[in-house]
Amino acid sequence: MQKELMTPAAILLGSLFIAAGLYLGLQRPAPSSGPPPASVEAAAASVREPPAPADAPAPSRPHPAPAAVPPPPPGELYKRVQADAVRALEARRSLFVKQCWEPSLRKSPAPARAKYLFSMTFDESGKEIARGISEVRGMERPDAAQCLRMIPLGIGVPPPGTRVAVEVEMTLP
Repeated sequence: MQKELMTPAAILLGSLFIAAGLYLGLQRPAPSSGPPPASVEAAAASVREPPAPADAPAPSRPHPAPAAVPPPPPGELYKRVQADAVRALEARRSLFVKQCWEPSLRKSPAPARAKYLFSMTFDESGKEIARGISEVRGMERPDAAQCLRMIPLGIGVPPPGTRVAVEVEMTLP
């Protein structure tokens, strides 16, 4: 084979191997999320637990404790956590202004205000576990936004009981 055809031939051959691997890998059926068939379940139970004697009482299985208060509907929960996050961010406004906004304003007076979108995730206990900060077009101050991103996580809200992600707008100063 000619030397100038070796590279394209190798690329073509490699692409074929990758395509075949993807095709065959995607042909597997998706795992079932439902319960296993009864025969498999019965076989598994017989392996795990030996048969009980005829005169022995049936083992008692613990029943799950009923929830004291049912969780609020998702929309209501989102609104509650979002309102709590707004209050928590407002409590830190003075820190944000002092640490990020004022140094940025000294460098450049325009724009006089900037709007940021905080995307925050809270765990079941109300502890902030993730945060992203985006700038709103036309009102950006990249240096202040980067400073806000460098502030460590630590905002908390009352425990929502489940993981919740919210978005909150904040305008500085």
